[in-house]
Amino acid sequence: MKFSLLALVVGTVIEGSLTSQDQYEVFEKISVPAPWTPKAGIVDPEQSFKLRIHLKNKNIDSFHQKVYDVSTPDHPEYGRHFNRLELRDHLAPSDESYDLVLKWLESKGLAEKSSVEDDWIVVQGTTGDAEKLLDTEFGLFENLETGKFTTRTLEYSLPKTLHAHVDIIAPTIKFPSMAPQMSTIVKDFPAPPVQFSTSSVADVHDGLNVTACNVTITPDCLKALYKFKHFRASRRNGNEIALAGFLEEYAQHDDLATFLSIYDPAANGSDFATGLINNGVNLQQIVNGSQEIVEANLDIQYGLAISYPTPTTYYSTAGRPPETTPTEVDNEPYLEFLTYLLKLDKIPQTISISYGDGETTVPESYARTVCDLFAQVAARGVSVLVSSGDSGSGSNCSVVDPSKFQYAPAFPASCPFVTAVGATRYVEPELAVSFSGGGFSNYFPRPSYQDAAVTTYLSEHADPAYTQYFNTSGRAYPDVSAQGVFFHTILSGSDGLVSGTSASSPAFAGIVALLNSDRISNGLPPFGLLNPWLYSTGASALTDIVGGKSSGCSQVAGSGFPAVTGWDPVTGLGTPDFKKLRLASTGIAS
Repeated sequence: MKFSLLALVVGTVIEGSLTSQDQYEVFEKISVPAPWTPKAGIVDPEQSFKLRIHLKNKNIDSFHQKVYDVSTPDHPEYGRHFNRLELRDHLAPSDESYDLVLKWLESKGLAEKSSVEDDWIVVQGTTGDAEKLLDTEFGLFENLETGKFTTRTLEYSLPKTLHAHVDIIAPTIKFPSMAPQMSTIVKDFPAPPVQFSTSSVADVHDGLNVTACNVTITPDCLKALYKFKHFRASRRNGNEIALAGFLEEYAQHDDLATFLSIYDPAANGSDFATGLINNGVNLQQIVNGSQEIVEANLDIQYGLAISYPTPTTYYSTAGRPPETTPTEVDNEPYLEFLTYLLKLDKIPQTISISYGDGETTVPESYARTVCDLFAQVAARGVSVLVSSGDSGSGSNCSVVDPSKFQYAPAFPASCPFVTAVGATRYVEPELAVSFSGGGFSNYFPRPSYQDAAVTTYLSEHADPAYTQYFNTSGRAYPDVSAQGVFFHTILSGSDGLVSGTSASSPAFAGIVALLNSDRISNGLPPFGLLNPWLYSTGASALTDIVGGKSSGCSQVAGSGFPAVTGWDPVTGLGTPDFKKLRLASTGIAS
């Protein structure tokens, strides 16, 4: 819902009136995060700048429990998800919060540049407007690893009266750090590993070509390995799947057509819809297998092929680390993407996100606001799956505090309202991949749905010599895993191989979309937040991975997590077995 600020301010009566002279106090403050460094010069005060002000939601703590209730099997509220209006009304900020913030903006002459969008107030102004409003100075910062620039501040202030009414204001202190969770792009196909070589041409078990699938992955490998080859979803029961695109990644229609003609002929002629968010685009005819298409093509090719014929949407959200000479401030794509979804009357029931940040690079206030938005999406009956990261337990153990080594978790995988997907490789047996991200959050406590599984891991499997390096009471991830190495992917007409948990997430999401289709066709609600079901009813329908180990950081010898019996911080509860998952979900045997 979007209203003009002027219309809302007129006639407003506020107790303890707030004026532009009210005392300002620092609201958020950080040091320059690595690998960013400040650059000399003054930011153009006329540079366009969109501020998002998030008001504190009412009932947020009880709302979190409500999300768990509607997602937990055997709970009386299971499956009773919110619609858009119910959710908006349940979480609406107080009238006082709206009144105080609107009056403040009016006092700064920004009423005509502002609008209200549910629990957000959006100010379409300039850098100069933002500096005056927030009593701060914005500066230009360079990323020493990428050479990109961004406009940010290291602290900002609000009138003291507003501190109890505002969650965050963005973009301010959150520096761009999102990246595709992708480890390699390979054009020369590898030979079979020695330990899996075989002279038998007929090395096929239950439709699974073990020799071929131990080397590279195709849709046929996944269909046979995860046992969904003979299930066909409904095209017309209202079930949908979506893949999220950020950082100017463009999914190519022509490459999808080529991919399907080679690797999934049954789906020939299928295509995806495109949703454009925050002035996003989805450019076509990108040449030379550029990085601009790799993540998007991987996601759409496997998400669509696995869930076929489920209607598929690629959401392209603008907002990224900007070009070397930025002309306007980049916005936070998670905020843009999730707030867009929550305005829809109907959201696709399954969403895959193959991007992430290091948790420590994300201000805690920002992470909590984004995680709350994921909770709202889950409350709408949507299953969100995210890549767990491609740095094992963390490639840098001194990123938090140089004087104290600590594993580095990933975000949004560490949010308890998403399902984090780690990576495996090889078949019969599957093994954990060294890059598969996993660990324990420093921001979010462990949710009750995973207490039993994680407590067992900590008491029976965790090496006491290493527990000092992570938060044993934090949200643990990944929740599940799937293949993540050497996925055949068509890039600008050529066949390449792509690896990473960015492959694992759309693969698992496609299977969840099949399960949601089955549920809807049988009169059941979609899953929504998967995790309470996965850690209870669904756990026995997953294949436990007990071999392999994740990598760690160079500062701590032997760091990383081994795969063990039961849940572990490299493969989670395991990989999918569709036949068992379907039986656990609907009681129908395949």
